Amino acid sequence: MGANEDRRGQGKADQPSATVRPERAGRAWLFMPLAVAAVFLLGAVLGGLGYFEFTPPERTCVSCHEIRASHARWSNSVHRAVSCKQCHGGSADSWHALRENAKRVFRHVADTRHDDIRLSEEQAVRMTRACQQCHQREFAHWQGGGHGTNYARIFLDETHNRTEQMADDCLRCHGMFFEGTMKNLAEPLDTRGPWRLKRPRLAGRPVIPCLACHELHAPGAPFSRSLSDREERAKKGESRRDTIGFYVRQERAHIAIDDLAIPRIVRDGKPVTVSSDPRQRLCTQCHAPDAFGRAGSSDDRTPTGVHEGLSCAACHAPHSNDTRGSCAQCHPARSSCGLDVTAMDTTYRSRGSRHNIHRVACQDCHPGGVPAKRD
Repeated sequence: MGANEDRRGQGKADQPSATVRPERAGRAWLFMPLAVAAVFLLGAVLGGLGYFEFTPPERTCVSCHEIRASHARWSNSVHRAVSCKQCHGGSADSWHALRENAKRVFRHVADTRHDDIRLSEEQAVRMTRACQQCHQREFAHWQGGGHGTNYARIFLDETHNRTEQMADDCLRCHGMFFEGTMKNLAEPLDTRGPWRLKRPRLAGRPVIPCLACHELHAPGAPFSRSLSDREERAKKGESRRDTIGFYVRQERAHIAIDDLAIPRIVRDGKPVTVSSDPRQRLCTQCHAPDAFGRAGSSDDRTPTGVHEGLSCAACHAPHSNDTRGSCAQCHPARSSCGLDVTAMDTTYRSRGSRHNIHRVACQDCHPGGVPAKRD
């Protein structure tokens, strides 16, 4: 037992001392400046983010000369009472904002031109979600209507793809903000299929976001719900609707509906009366006739027949495009037959009808002649 105690005592004596060796202490001191620098760097980053988050944009964002033109338009726009951060997000509210700001810094250093800052498609879609914060009703109508569709429904539609081959011109109305051409979006580009999106994550992305038809930095007074205020502005000639405009993909800019041309439409070689409603010009940018302007060709929906001259907005509700109750706005007070027009054999009642509501004429239902108007 004594020998064992001697060996245990010897083992303790052989163990290294708890005192830090000089060379290790030296290495520890080398890391101290790095640790201090990291703390200061973290503090600077957090402080900078806090400064940008809580300081007015006139002292932060606008300090970058690339942003000044956008800020100048915003300060004279209908949204000038809305903070930049409500639409674009703050510098510290998400990794997305941090990533985008990092990209801007890189572009500032790498690019030679700094006056052509545009939103990417990802940013345009993010803006759509920001619009929802204030325009909840409009957003719900848009989301539930035909224009709230997504990439999968449009570009993977077998019925369409088997009859018409996808081409770059499709992006003029569907996917206006897509960064690339059709060959970068879907394959194969033929009428045989099967088709797939090259970037599956795009499947649920909206192809017609709010910015397709709305210019947020458009000039004008902030929106007023007061009817008297709007009437007063109309008397002063302030009737332009610059906030509504068609986004031209090739130009990467909006054209206000008042500046869009009234289309020339013909039917059987004769000119068709087209509504002077500026909103009509917006609709015909996508729902357009062929190169010869023939009514009903391509995706044209210009009213002819008994509805010639009506605006799309006379029947279609804004954002939702819903037509329920549209007939009641005019009928039966202006009906020639005195019949229930909603029960007539037109595409209003049934999509399978031979009589398209956009082109229906009296002769379609009365081939033997139009009956006399009832008293």
